[in-house]
Amino acid sequence: MTSRPRAIIGASIATLASVLVLSACGTSSDTTASSATAGDGGALTVYSGREEKYMEPVFDAYEKQSGTTLDVRYGDSADLALLVDEEGDKGRADVFIAQSPISQSYLDQKDLLSPLPQAVLDQVPARLRAADGDWVGIAGRQRVLIYNTDLVKESDLPGSVLDLTGDAYRGKVAVAPSNASFQDFVAALNQIEGKEKADAWLKGLAANGAKAYAKNSAIAEAVARGEIPMGLVNHYYVLEILEDDPNAPIAAYRFPGTDAGSLFLVATASVPKASPDKAQADDLVKFLVSGMGQKMIIAGEGEYPTATGVSAPGRAPALTEGDYPAYDLTGQTDLRAVAEQIRESGLAN
Repeated sequence: MTSRPRAIIGASIATLASVLVLSACGTSSDTTASSATAGDGGALTVYSGREEKYMEPVFDAYEKQSGTTLDVRYGDSADLALLVDEEGDKGRADVFIAQSPISQSYLDQKDLLSPLPQAVLDQVPARLRAADGDWVGIAGRQRVLIYNTDLVKESDLPGSVLDLTGDAYRGKVAVAPSNASFQDFVAALNQIEGKEKADAWLKGLAANGAKAYAKNSAIAEAVARGEIPMGLVNHYYVLEILEDDPNAPIAAYRFPGTDAGSLFLVATASVPKASPDKAQADDLVKFLVSGMGQKMIIAGEGEYPTATGVSAPGRAPALTEGDYPAYDLTGQTDLRAVAEQIRESGLAN
């Protein structure tokens, strides 16, 4: 494994969710790797909001293939986006990888990102990339309801995520109000069902005794322990628990059809304008959406590929467009207002 300089950037900056704006991602796919050839040399600085344990194998493969040295700085996507903003035209990041579209949208709307080459954009469907071509989706995940199979019968599962405010689910549902995925979901719910209905749903959850956790993994572990019967998480948290313990009494419930509870989200990659080596930075992003890069990225958490023609890992359930709501990822939503909307509902960690 390549030894490279790296730093961990902690979550010390105020939450970006209070100032972010939701934007777009997506393109099609090819099954070839990056255009760079081993021995090209050079160095790039990468700010990665995705964890080291998942991205290191991908970065190692790119270094080996391209001859480029990567200086990777890991941290919370929101904090890293704020750092790119603070650094401005003196920024160090050549490539910014975010776990959610919201951080990229924040930078894109501040005009801090460079357009990606058409050859990169052509790897991913238009619905999974920024409308202006400034960033692309590199991995996808779906929102699901994780439930404890010892505590919940399949026949008792809700027909819609909106049903979780009913008496049958009083005190039985876990959520992560401060988590970016939950905030993305609420932003989508505002668009899909209308803000008035979304407000009523959030307040209904709070009144119904929904339990707040700090993050998705905490919800998944609590459900597996039987601490709470069910919770809203990303699909791969269920896969991770079952991988460690195939007999764990949990399952993932995907809300039927295009119900809002089945929202599809993406992790993203971009090239900041301050990058001194845009050509090589573009090449790294191209690798991330190539067949080789995609297979390595989705292997880590059991996510879905964004590039056309790349198959999902066997442990992830098959997914087609009809299995999630028609939500415009390229739409702009003020997450400052969304964060306040969640806070005002009474849901809190």
